[in-house]
Amino acid sequence: MKNVKYISLVAVLVSLLLSGCSKDDGPQITQEEKLALKAKKFVYDYTNEAYLWRDHISSSVDYRTAAGPVELFDQMKYKELDKWSYVSDNSEAEMENFQGVSTTYGYFLALGRFTNMPDTYFAVVAFVYPNSPAQKAGIKRGDIILTLEGEKLNSNNYSQLYYAPSVNIGLGEYTQEGIRDAGRSISMTAVKMYEDPVVEAKVIESGGKKIGYLFYAGFYEESHSKLVEVFSRFKQEGVSELILDLRYNPGGNANTPPYLASLFAPESAVKGRKVFLTQTWSSLYMDYFEQKGSDMNSYFIPGVPVNLNLNRVFVLATGATASASEATISGLMPYMDVVKIGASTYGKYCGAALLYPMDGNGNKDKEIGNWLLSLVVYKFVNANGYTEFRDGISADYLVEDSGLLKGIQLGDAADPMVSEALAIIGGAKVKAASQTSLPQSLQMLPHLSVLPEKGGYKSILPYAIP
Repeated sequence: MKNVKYISLVAVLVSLLLSGCSKDDGPQITQEEKLALKAKKFVYDYTNEAYLWRDHISSSVDYRTAAGPVELFDQMKYKELDKWSYVSDNSEAEMENFQGVSTTYGYFLALGRFTNMPDTYFAVVAFVYPNSPAQKAGIKRGDIILTLEGEKLNSNNYSQLYYAPSVNIGLGEYTQEGIRDAGRSISMTAVKMYEDPVVEAKVIESGGKKIGYLFYAGFYEESHSKLVEVFSRFKQEGVSELILDLRYNPGGNANTPPYLASLFAPESAVKGRKVFLTQTWSSLYMDYFEQKGSDMNSYFIPGVPVNLNLNRVFVLATGATASASEATISGLMPYMDVVKIGASTYGKYCGAALLYPMDGNGNKDKEIGNWLLSLVVYKFVNANGYTEFRDGISADYLVEDSGLLKGIQLGDAADPMVSEALAIIGGAKVKAASQTSLPQSLQMLPHLSVLPEKGGYKSILPYAIP
C-alpha cells in the first residue's frame, strides 16, 4: 500500500485566475497557454512553500514569465546544495518507478572510458535483475558492452543502453592489457516489469559461523514480503552475522529503511520502538508542525514478523550507495555496530516528496496531472544528531569493487568486499585493501555521475491546488 499523506497548507495561496477573459480584459489566451500557466503555478506554489531551501529562492522569480515548469524550477532550485529535486511531465512513469516498475532491460551498468581513445566508452554490467530480458539473454555481472548497434559507445549514444526500446550490443572481455572485442553480440527488447530489489540472498558458512548475505538493489514497499521471507530463512538456518550489500542501491521509499532495519537490529531497539530517524523541514514547516504537535520521527517497527536480534551488521557500500541506503546506515548507527566496507557513500541526507496537482475533490487534476514535482522537503537526522554528510558516510575499511571487471558474482566469497567482511567475522586482522591498478588505457567513472536518475528517499505527498 502506498504511503499517502495529506499536509495542510501553511500559507494562504492565491487562487488561480485562469478563467476566460472578456474583450475588455485584454488579449485572449489559448487553452494550451492556460494549462501551461496552471502547471507553472503548481510548481511555483509548492516549491515556494515546501522546499527545504525555500529561503534561498529569489524574490524576483515570476512564474508567469518562465518558459515552462522545468525552466521555472531551474530558476528556483538551490543549486549549491540541491542535486536531486526535479520536475517531470510524466507523472505515471515517475510513480511506477517509485514502486520499482519501469520499462527496462533489467541490468545495472557501470561506465568506463578508454583514455587513449577520445570520447570512447565501455559499460560493465554490475548486476542483473531476476526474470529480466538481460537475465534471459544470459547477461551477467562483469559482462562488458563495447558497441551499440554496431557503433562504439560514446557520450552521444551510451544512454540508449537504458532508454532505447530495443538494442543490439557487442560484448568485450577484460584482460591484463585492457579490454578486447569478444566477437559476440546480443539483441534485447525492453519490457515493463517490476525490478525485484532482492537480487541475491544466501547463507555463507565460514569459520564455523552462518552468515546471511543480502544484495538489495532498491527500497520499495513492494519488497517487504520478500524481505520477510529472506530473514525468516536466515533465522531458521541460524544466521548470527549479516552482510548487507547496498553497493549499487540508490534509494527509494522512505518507509522501507526502518522496516528493513527492524528485521535484524537489536531486539531492544525494535521492541522498544526506538527513534530511527527524525525529519527536519524548513523553518516554516517546523513551526507549523510544532504548533500541531506533529511527530517528526520514524521508528523501529515492533510488529515485524521476524527479527534476528544482531549486535552488528556489515554494510558494503560505494559512491552509488545513496539516499535511503544512507538513511538505513545512519538510522542503525546509534543502536548497533555498523561496519562499513568499500568506499564513502554518495552523500544524500535529504528526503524528497513526490508532489502532484490535485483538484478540489481530492483527485489528481486531470488537466495537468501529467506533471510531477520531486522536491527535497526535509533532511533526516539520526538519534545521535548525525546529518548533513555531504561527502558521504565514510567507510571503516576501504576496499575497491574490483570484483566487477573480473566478473566475480555477488555474494561470492572471492569478491573483495565480501571477503573483507568474512575476514573480520573470522577474527582476522584486516588492513585496508590495496588499490587494484587498471591498465592505463581504462578509467572507471563514478556510478551516479552517469546512471539515470532513480531511487532517492521519497514519500508521496499529493497537494491540491486551491
